[in-house]
Amino acid sequence: MILGAGEERSMTGHDVGGNRFDGHALGVVQAHDFHGDVHFHAPQSPNPPPKQVPPPSRFFTNNERQLGEISGFLAAGADERPPAVVVIQGPPGSGKSETAYQWVQEHRGDYPDGAFYARLTAAPGPVSEALHQFLLAIGYQPAELPAGLDARANLFRSWTSGKKVVVVVDDAVTAAQVLPLLPGTGHSAVLVTEARSLSALRVRAGAEFVPLDPLTGEAARLLLSRIVGGTRDLVGEAEQVDRLVELCEGQTIALCVAASELARAPERPVARLVRELSKEGQRLRRLSRDDGLSVNAVFNTAVARLDEGAQQLYAAFGQHPGVGEVSLAALAAAVELDEDDVREALDALASAHLIREVADDRYFAYSLVREHARPLGSAEVRARFTEFYVRRALAAGHAVQPRRGWLEALWPGSRPEPVPVEEARQWLDVERANLRAVAGELHAMGAEQVCQLAVALWPFQEQGKHVDDMDVLNDHAVEVAEHRGLTFAAGLALIQRGFAFRARGESDKAADLFAAGEAKARAVSRDDLAATAVESLGLSLRDHGDREGARAALERNLKMAERLGDPRRLALARMHLGSVAEPQFGEQLLDQALVEFGAEPYNAAKTRMWRGRRRTELGRYDEADVDLRAALEHMTEHGYHFDRAQALVGLGDHALAAGDAEAAQQHFLDAAAVCRTRGFAELGEQVQSRLDQS
Repeated sequence: MILGAGEERSMTGHDVGGNRFDGHALGVVQAHDFHGDVHFHAPQSPNPPPKQVPPPSRFFTNNERQLGEISGFLAAGADERPPAVVVIQGPPGSGKSETAYQWVQEHRGDYPDGAFYARLTAAPGPVSEALHQFLLAIGYQPAELPAGLDARANLFRSWTSGKKVVVVVDDAVTAAQVLPLLPGTGHSAVLVTEARSLSALRVRAGAEFVPLDPLTGEAARLLLSRIVGGTRDLVGEAEQVDRLVELCEGQTIALCVAASELARAPERPVARLVRELSKEGQRLRRLSRDDGLSVNAVFNTAVARLDEGAQQLYAAFGQHPGVGEVSLAALAAAVELDEDDVREALDALASAHLIREVADDRYFAYSLVREHARPLGSAEVRARFTEFYVRRALAAGHAVQPRRGWLEALWPGSRPEPVPVEEARQWLDVERANLRAVAGELHAMGAEQVCQLAVALWPFQEQGKHVDDMDVLNDHAVEVAEHRGLTFAAGLALIQRGFAFRARGESDKAADLFAAGEAKARAVSRDDLAATAVESLGLSLRDHGDREGARAALERNLKMAERLGDPRRLALARMHLGSVAEPQFGEQLLDQALVEFGAEPYNAAKTRMWRGRRRTELGRYDEADVDLRAALEHMTEHGYHFDRAQALVGLGDHALAAGDAEAAQQHFLDAAAVCRTRGFAELGEQVQSRLDQS
C-alpha cells in the first residue's frame, strides 16, 4: 500500500484526522514527503536461520533463579505481540553475558527463525554495523542493504515480523542503542546485558529487569571446583578455599581467574594463592596477569564508558580509608563539589554497577573496585577524607558528653562544632568502621590527631560497649602519645583502654592499665587524671564482685574529687561510691549526684538505677521499682545495652527481694539474653549465677 504525501487514510478507506490505522494488513508504511515506490522484500538467496549467540561456558554456575525469572518474562503467548525484552543487570564481570547465553542455549528450540547477537560500545557506529551483520546473516547481499541506521532497522523489523527470533544485545550503554535492534511483531525475545542504566527501556519497550547477585559461598565453591575439574582435589583444602572465596567477594570474574590459576599450577597449594591475594594492593594485579581473563581489563572497560564527573568520583572511592560504606557528605568534601553534583555522578556509577547505594546517600564499593580506582586518585583527596572524618568525629564525640572536659584540657584551643546529641550518636554509629580505618592511618603517620580521636570517641564507645574499637584506638593513641612525648595524653589513653579490658571481664589487665595511667598522671602532676585512674580501678573491682575493694578505691576517689572541687567530677564520684556503699549512705550520695546530672540524661539514668538497687536493699520496694524502670526505659530507648542488662539485673534482685520469684526469673532471663547477644561475659556469669540460685 502506498500513501501519497499529505494523504492519511484508514485501511477501510475513510479519511481520518490523525495517524491512525484500522483493519488488518501484512505490512503498513507511514511516510511523509517521499518520491517513488516503497518496497520491503525478502533476500533473493536466504540463509539458514542465523545462530550468532555464543555458547555458554560449560562452567556456568548459579543464577538458576534468574534464569527462571527470564523465562517467565519471555514466555510467548498465543497471539503475536511486540518483542518481549529482558535487561540483565549486574556489576562488571558478574556473568550477565553468560546468563544470557545460557538462557538462549536452553530455549534455542523456541526460536527456530534465528538467534542474533550484537556486542555494543558507547559509540553509535556498532548499532548500524550490528544490523548490517544481522541482515547479511539472514541472506541479504551487500548491494541490497540500505546505508542508514533507520533503514536497516526497518528492514530487520520487516523481515522478523511474524517470526520467532531471539536477539542478545551485550554491553548496552543506552536505550537508544537497543531500540533499532528490536525485531518486529511476532513471538520474539530480546535479552540485553546492561553496561549503564537502561531504565528508559521499561517505558519505550516494556522491558523487565533481572539483577544478578554476587555468588553465594556455596555457588562460588561450586564454580571453583567445576573450573579446576580433575586437575586437583579441593576437598582437603576446604578452609583455604573458603578464604579464597571470601577474597573474591562473590564476583564471578575474580573467581574464574582464581580457578584458572589453581588449574594451571595444580601442584601449588591453595594457601599460596590466598597469601598472594591477601597482600595489600596486590589482589587486582594477581587477578589480571592474563589479558584474556583479567579483572583489571573488565574494570578498565567499565570506567572508560563513564563521563568525566563519574570518573572523578570513581577515583575518589580508591582514596577512601578502609572498606566501609561512604556517605554522600564525605565524598562531596573529598572532591570539593556540591552534593547535588556528586549525587548525579554517583547515580552514573551505580547505573554502571561499580558501586551500590546501600542506604539513603550511603554507597558501597567492593575491595577490588577500590583497588582498581586507587591509582586514579590523588593524595589530596585522601587527605580531605581524613580531615572530614576527624572534624566530624571530634564534634560528634564531644556532643555525646560535652562536660567531660579532657579534650579541652589536653588541647586548650579545641572548639568542636555543635551537633545535636542524637544526630551525633547516629553518625558515630554508622561511621564506626570508617573511623577505625582513619585512626589506623593516623597511627601509621604518627599524627597527634589519633590521640584527639581517642579522647573524643571514648564516651560513645564506653556507653555503647564498642570494646574492640576502644581497645584499638586507645592503643594507637598510647603509642603516638609516647612517641611524641605527650605524657598526659598517654596516661588518659591507658586509662581509657583499661575500660575495654574491664568490659571483657579481664580485670587484672584493666587494673594494670589503670595503674600505668595513674603513674603517667603523677609524672605530670595531673591530680585530676590520677583521680580518674583510681575511680576506674574501683569500678573494675565492683564489676568483678569485690564490693569491699571497690568501696575502698571509690572512697579514695571521692576525697580526691572533693579536693579538686569540680562539681561534675564530684557528682560522678558520689554516683560511683553510691553504687557500692552501705544502702542508706549510698542513697544519700546518689541523691546528691542526681541533682548535678540534670543536664546529663545518661548519667542521671545510671544514678537512678543504682539508687533503685540501694532502695531495694532498704526494703523500699515501690520507690526502687520506679527508679529501676525509669533507668531501664532510658537505656532501652537509647540502645545502651550493657546498662540495660544491669537495670534488668536490678529489677530481678528487686523482684526476688519483694518475693516475686517468677518475675525475678524473667528479668534475669532477659538480662542473660542481652549479655549473650552482646558478649558481656562477666556480667553474664553473674546473671547465670542468679538464675542457678533462683
